[in-house]
Amino acid sequence: MPAERLDGQEWGELVVTAADPVTETFELRASPRQTDVTTIFVKNDFNTFAPYRCGFVGGSSAAFAVTPRHGSMNRRSGEPVEVIVRYTPQAVGEVHEATLVFETEDMKKIYKFLGTT
Repeated sequence: MPAERLDGQEWGELVVTAADPVTETFELRASPRQTDVTTIFVKNDFNTFAPYRCGFVGGSSAAFAVTPRHGSMNRRSGEPVEVIVRYTPQAVGEVHEATLVFETEDMKKIYKFLGTT
């Protein structure tokens, strides 16, 4: 269950539009059934504590996993949220793509992932 929004609204589906800029793109490589791990440090753009959620949009490869999926973000001057993405391919030769959304009520960061063996 994601952290509750401060405005009482539902989070809704994770969505990326053409207007959403990609914050960063990562390329990961791992042998089949092995895991490559990437850590992203996400800082708050605002000076208020904020509930957040973090997840992959529909159509993203299941070879990627993310933790944490939700929580409370420190204000801008505080410690960033440490987001850990794991890439675990199951077969040789496949290229996997995923789009990760990290969002609060007031900000959204988009990360693209490309995974290969």
